[in-house]
Amino acid sequence: MKRFFALVGVLMVSACMQMTPIVESKPVNLTSKQISDIKSKVTYDFFDPSGAQFRNIRAVDVTLQNGAQERRVCGEVNGKNRMGGYVGFQMFGGIMQGGAFQKQDFFSACEAW
Repeated sequence: MKRFFALVGVLMVSACMQMTPIVESKPVNLTSKQISDIKSKVTYDFFDPSGAQFRNIRAVDVTLQNGAQERRVCGEVNGKNRMGGYVGFQMFGGIMQGGAFQKQDFFSACEAW
């Protein structure tokens, strides 16, 4: 039984890791309101949201190999722990839907490499 659950777990992880390749990507400018919304949603569950540092926030319109199009947002955030020290920059990602940022629990590339 343990082997069954281990196999199911491996299959689920491998399925989640398969992403549709990006065919084309084009950088897009974000408004200050959108950047504020992104920062607010990324730091929602932080211990000290106002102390968060951000860098490399960017938005890109991507066309996927399957023909789907979406606006992806990527960046890095550095937050404080309960001792007041910064923990180091971590990647974050999401998509823009209806003009609003939707944070994703997984990370997808912003640009076609």
